[in-house]
Amino acid sequence: MRDIKVSAGVWYLGATSDRFVKEGYRADRTMEERFRLAASIEGVSGLEMHYPTEVTDATYKDLKRLADDLGLKIVQFCPHLWVDRKWQFGQFSNPDPRLRCEAIDLAKRTTDIAAYMEAELMVYWPAQDGYDYVFQVDHRQRLDDLVSGLAEWADYNPQQKLALEYKAFEPRTHIMLPTIGHCMTVINEINRPNLGINIDVGHALIMKENLAESIALACRYGKLFHTHWNDNWKLFDDDIIAGTANLWETLEALFWLDEWGYDGWFGLDLFPYREPPEKAVDESIKNLKFGYELLDRVPKEAWREVFRTSDAIRISQLFRQMLGGNEPWISSRWANCWSICSPPSWAGGWRRSRRSIPSRAARPPTWRWRRRGSARRRLSSARWATMRSAIT
Repeated sequence: MRDIKVSAGVWYLGATSDRFVKEGYRADRTMEERFRLAASIEGVSGLEMHYPTEVTDATYKDLKRLADDLGLKIVQFCPHLWVDRKWQFGQFSNPDPRLRCEAIDLAKRTTDIAAYMEAELMVYWPAQDGYDYVFQVDHRQRLDDLVSGLAEWADYNPQQKLALEYKAFEPRTHIMLPTIGHCMTVINEINRPNLGINIDVGHALIMKENLAESIALACRYGKLFHTHWNDNWKLFDDDIIAGTANLWETLEALFWLDEWGYDGWFGLDLFPYREPPEKAVDESIKNLKFGYELLDRVPKEAWREVFRTSDAIRISQLFRQMLGGNEPWISSRWANCWSICSPPSWAGGWRRSRRSIPSRAARPPTWRWRRRGSARRRLSSARWATMRSAIT
C-alpha cells in the first residue's frame, strides 16, 4: 500500500456545528484531547490548526510540546481571520484601512508563532474578501489591496511558505480569487518564491474544475505547496469522506500528483457532522491509498497510449480493468459460467424462474435445488457439475 503523508485538521475533531445545530452534533473536546485523538489514528502524522482560536498565546508552547511527544508534525498553521465579525466586510481587502492593517498584523503575529511551531506552511483563505450584491465593492481597489497585503505578508518572513487557498462562495456569495486561474494570476504577479497554492479538492469541484488540470497548472510553475482532500456533490463544500462521491476525478488527481512528483502532505479538510471524526479520517486515508492500488492495476504506459490517441473506448476499458473487470478469471471463467447457465435461473429473478419450474411429477430425477443468496435457483446435476468445472 502506498505511503503518503497525512495531516488532520483539529477543527473537526471536536464538536462540529452548523447553522441548525449550533452546539454541534457531539460533545466537544479540548485541544489536548484532539491532539491525542489525531495521534491515535493510523496513518496520521501531521496536524493543521488556526491562531488565535484553536491555538492561543497562552497554549501554543504547551501544544507544541504535546505534538512533539505524540510524534506529530505541525503542518499547517493559519491566521483565523474569517471568524471575527470585525472582518465581515473583508480581511486583507477590507475597505477600512485600520481593519486591513489589523488583519495583516494578525497574519504576521501568526507567522511568528508558526516559526516556533516549526510549521511547514501557512494558508491564506480569502473567506470574507468578497461581496454578496452587485455594486457592493470597488473591484479594482479590493484587488489592489488584497494583492498588496499578500505581498507584504510574504515579505515578512521569506523562509516561511505561504499558500493561497481558493473557494468560490461561503461565507460570502462571491469570494475573491475563486478559481485556480485567479490564484495563479495573482501568485505569478506577486512573484515571491515562498508564495504558492493549496488546492482543496472540494473547492475545485464546486467550480467544476478538473482536478488533474488544476494540479497541472500549479505544478507547471512549481507552486503546488499543499493539498486538501475531501469530497462533495459539486454543489456545495460538503467536506465528506475523500473519494466517496467523485471517484474517477480523485483517481486522476492522484495519478497526476504522482506524475508531477508531488511529495507534499495530503491534508484532510473534512467536516464529519454526524460521523465519528476519527473514522472519517481513517476512511479517507484508506480511500486515498486504495486509489493508488487501483491505479497500479493499469500500467502507466497504457494511459500514455490513451494520451496519444484520445481513445475514449480504451479509457472505459481501463476503468473496468482498475475495478477488476478485465481480470482473466472474470473474462474467461465467468464467461463460460454465463454460457452454461440458463437465462431464467440467473437473470429472471425468483418470480420469473418460478413460472418456468415444472410440476413435481414432471421433474426429471436429476433435478436439484440450489441456493444463491436469498433466491432458489434450479440447475440439473449435469449443468451444475459442468459450471463448477468451468470456474475452478
